Amino acid sequence: MRKLILTAPLAAAALAGCATGPSLSERMSAYVGRPESALVAGLGVPNRRIDVAGVTYFAYVHRHFHYSSGSYGMGPFFYPVGGFYGPFYGDGGFPATAYTSSCTTTFALKNNIVQSFMLRGNDC
Repeated sequence: MRKLILTAPLAAAALAGCATGPSLSERMSAYVGRPESALVAGLGVPNRRIDVAGVTYFAYVHRHFHYSSGSYGMGPFFYPVGGFYGPFYGDGGFPATAYTSSCTTTFALKNNIVQSFMLRGNDC
């Protein structure tokens, strides 16, 4: 019984470490119904702004560029180099890769009040 009492708090602490915060969608939904000033105060000046038929759209764009240099594999054969045998490189491995992750959050405001939002991109 004593071991159970000692291990229960440790298990609870371990599980609490796995908890994550609110999703992006949950964080952005907190702005719906709030004034334009609260949106700008929380997220800053938008990257884009457009007015269409009495509705103002604010777009916040987040882009991240990722690059991995790749790797060379060591081949199964050795060849003589200056009297010594050295490994043969370039036989396998992974090529270098580059990609961009982005997320655009667009808010629709009418009468300076946030009405809705939309998330678009591969990193939302």
